[in-house]
Amino acid sequence: MFPTKLRLYNLRRAVILLHIATFSVFGQHLSSVRGSALGAFTALSDDIGSIDWNPAGLVSIRDWDLTSSIYGSFRRDVPLKGLSLYTAGTAKRFLDVHVIAGNYSPGLDLEFVVPSSFQFPDGGPKIDYDKRITYREQYALGYGYQITPTVGLGLSARFREQLITDAQFVADLGTTGSIKTSTYTANGWNIDIGLNWKPSSEWSFGVVAKNLFRLTESELPEGVLEYGLRNVKTLRVGAAYQASSMTTVAMDFDTQAMGGAGTEWNLGDRWALRQGILFGGHSTQFVAGISAGVGFAFGPAKLNFSYIHFLNESSRSQPTLDAFLDRGVQDLGYNAFTPSQLNLSASFSLGRTRETVAKIEYVQILSEVYPSSYQVHAARPLGKARVRNVSAKPISVKVSFFVEQYMDSPTESPRAVYLEPNTETDVPFYAIFNEAIRFVPSMVLRAADVFVKASPAEDYDDKSQTRLIIRGRNDWDGDALTLRYFVTSADADVMRFTRNVMSQYKDTIAAVAKQLEKFRSARLLFNEFASRLTYVNDPKASKDRVQFPTETLALRGGDCDDMTVCFSSLLASIGINTAFIDVIPPQRLDDAHIFMMFDTEVPASQTSIISDNPKRYIIRKNERGEETIWIPVETTAITDGFQKAWELGAKEYFDDVEVGLGIVRGWVRLVDVMPQ
Repeated sequence: MFPTKLRLYNLRRAVILLHIATFSVFGQHLSSVRGSALGAFTALSDDIGSIDWNPAGLVSIRDWDLTSSIYGSFRRDVPLKGLSLYTAGTAKRFLDVHVIAGNYSPGLDLEFVVPSSFQFPDGGPKIDYDKRITYREQYALGYGYQITPTVGLGLSARFREQLITDAQFVADLGTTGSIKTSTYTANGWNIDIGLNWKPSSEWSFGVVAKNLFRLTESELPEGVLEYGLRNVKTLRVGAAYQASSMTTVAMDFDTQAMGGAGTEWNLGDRWALRQGILFGGHSTQFVAGISAGVGFAFGPAKLNFSYIHFLNESSRSQPTLDAFLDRGVQDLGYNAFTPSQLNLSASFSLGRTRETVAKIEYVQILSEVYPSSYQVHAARPLGKARVRNVSAKPISVKVSFFVEQYMDSPTESPRAVYLEPNTETDVPFYAIFNEAIRFVPSMVLRAADVFVKASPAEDYDDKSQTRLIIRGRNDWDGDALTLRYFVTSADADVMRFTRNVMSQYKDTIAAVAKQLEKFRSARLLFNEFASRLTYVNDPKASKDRVQFPTETLALRGGDCDDMTVCFSSLLASIGINTAFIDVIPPQRLDDAHIFMMFDTEVPASQTSIISDNPKRYIIRKNERGEETIWIPVETTAITDGFQKAWELGAKEYFDDVEVGLGIVRGWVRLVDVMPQ
């Protein structure tokens, strides 16, 4: 009896009846709902779905991106049972040119159920069992790198699982048998590499190598290899053309003779309509399916809806085992068994959501900030930013600068700079400081922000942080042009000093001729000033510390620069114009020196009432363009009185300017000090 049973057992494979009674497939055409509606997305991929379509498309993500999608499949033999989660993912841009992304896709699950039975000969018992073939790609990672403003490179890794649940008949010593279930698994990472290129604002191109590499973790055994997924290497290329601001057309084609084409119509900034066709794929007819969709965008949120309808539903809803073994499955998202389906996705872009078209390459600060002359930076560039146009279209850019606490708002460059695509230029920036900067006691290092804005953007495109040195309120950069900012003629202490002196000598001043009133007032003021102060020797250096007049009056002393600034302030407070004489002898920088002169307002035609010696005075034009007599004064001789200071100042001017040709040769400069 046993041998007969054993022979019957050995004959079971010859009499097994296999047929596919139930077939279910989960998954859409890849993982982008917008791409599903278009049918061709290789050149346009710009969301987390790029992990599947073309990983190079990840470079279009600006900062954070979150997305999720749901789907529902339509089958004649299986009623629609609501919607299910298809995928959820996130992506993040970092260091300007890098993007990483991850996807979890519980809906990307393909399962075949093969009911099988064993029939004993001669009317023996019949045993039924199921064989299950399951494929999953639930996890995927992606990386994008912006090579140039127009070229992106991407890589994705999709974790593929294969599970074969098989049943084996085991005969016992009786007339019956039993079923033993065995599960076989195979896992591995499939690697895709993609590239996109946008040579102009109208054209976009993409190419992706699908399943280029496979990192295998485990393989199926020999007995079930025929059910394993075919790891077919495929090259897909795509192109898209933006015919107008409303219309974009796209096409894809791959080495498996599969492809798609579609059109997108943008109805304003929020709505978009899409339509596509799917062709090839060893289908019985050229056009395999049609698709349509709608997109809606509001701020950082996007909603996309698509529907794919396959024309030959019979082979998809009632596939045979022979068809499965013949065609196999190369792509879980889109294959010969994918049913018609609808899809809905929602995505949110966080952080910087607008496309960047201008980028700051580097920032250069041109000078330190001196509180005494902070106003100059409103008209004179404080620094410059190297700005690059990273878009495929011409732009106009402006640069803004801001330092917290010392500025009320960013200062924007007054003129826009035009930039062609993929070019760069230096854009100067300025700074309008508030009054707080005048009270910086000593040198500080502050963080400063530099922004670039490209029209027609409403927000800044890029931001860079730099370091700004702000000197103390008494620091001076050694430039006579900025020394005049220490002259504070309206200061209360200065006004009090000059009013007291003028009141004390009002009778003396009134007794002189009208033409000599300024000259006599300056002389009296100088001598009174000298009687209260002591000169402290401190030669001018390239960087120095200068006292404000109130400090000099309070301390009753100062160096050359302090005395010059203070006496200029005193004269300016009573309406006498002054000028600095800045001397920097060539080859003798250590002898650099500043002294001053003042305008007597005596006409050049009346020099004799001042002096018969032409070496004692200077004839130059005043602010009204009139030639008048100016008196040079060396403030280092202040303790010797006005007469001595005048003689020394006149001699220095004659030697440096008349004999040494200092003004002609550029090492002597006259800087007018306007009243403050």
